[in-house]
Amino acid sequence: MPKSFLPVVCLSASLLLTACTSVPLSPETQRLPERVELSDVPFFQQSDAQGGASALAALLNYHGVISSPGLLEQRMQQAGAVSAQAGLEFAARSHDVLVYPLPASFDALLQQVAAGHPVLVLRNQTLAWPGQQFAILVGYDKRERTLVLRSGNSRRWHTSFSSFSSGWEEAGRWAVVLTPADQLPAQPQMQTWLDAAAALRDQGRSDAAQRALRTARQHWPDAQL
Repeated sequence: MPKSFLPVVCLSASLLLTACTSVPLSPETQRLPERVELSDVPFFQQSDAQGGASALAALLNYHGVISSPGLLEQRMQQAGAVSAQAGLEFAARSHDVLVYPLPASFDALLQQVAAGHPVLVLRNQTLAWPGQQFAILVGYDKRERTLVLRSGNSRRWHTSFSSFSSGWEEAGRWAVVLTPADQLPAQPQMQTWLDAAAALRDQGRSDAAQRALRTARQHWPDAQL
């Protein structure tokens, strides 16, 4: 191969890598505020390897439900769930909190944060710290293309869009909003909300499930609910 061809190959490889790691934003997301940070979301030091109990405690307290990582860790273990995500969801619903799953879309995450809803996510960590970890997305900066998370033992952990997206992808793109049964997330989907309300009912949280159903009837008055 002629030496003169090498820079072209390197440039092409560099452009390809950039394209693979970039995170495009939808026109709707582009219209969101340039920078948002939900600074009033509480923070608890990580109490276990994945940080699920600490993240859940922070979100419950954010919604006025007083709890602690230690108590929630016990509740998650009692659930006997098949996954850490399922155990965390069970513990959340046991406090009458609705667990609303988000689409596997980066745009959906930013849209919730812009509306004032912190997002609970699961992501793969770096090679230096292997394994999956729960974190709370509390902010973003579109100009700098960075995110702010409550993660591990860091109250304000900054990461790039592309780095987060890669780790989130590897962990299965799981993301949820935890909300009181009378408070809809941004851009709610009726069937997703009803399914989340049914999960409350199935767990024996009938009063919370009924509140969620009333909320749905108010928001979708023409639906046959």
